[in-house]
Amino acid sequence: MNLHERVLSVLTNKYVSEVIIGAPYTVTMQMINDFKIDAVCHGMTPILPDVDGSDPYEIPKEIGTFHRIDSSNDLTSDMIVQRIIRNKFLFEERNKKKEAKEVYIENMIRKQ
Repeated sequence: MNLHERVLSVLTNKYVSEVIIGAPYTVTMQMINDFKIDAVCHGMTPILPDVDGSDPYEIPKEIGTFHRIDSSNDLTSDMIVQRIIRNKFLFEERNKKKEAKEVYIENMIRKQ
């Protein structure tokens, strides 16, 4: 999914009123106050530290607005990329066979 598709998917959730596109990785108190953020959520994937080694969700955790969301799904972006690559090769192989059949049929028709 591209960014816009992901945003639209999140916005379909009845508990979501706004999505901040291009938000910084670390959630700051200023951001929480400026955007009137009630909840900061993260899935069950590992939380990676910011470049300075700090927890990007430190402030939401301190003020009690941080929530872990269990999606019961272990699908990651790496897994999706691997599927796309694998399916691309299968797609190309299938189309090569199909194209060869079409060329064969076209040649047979021309010979008639």
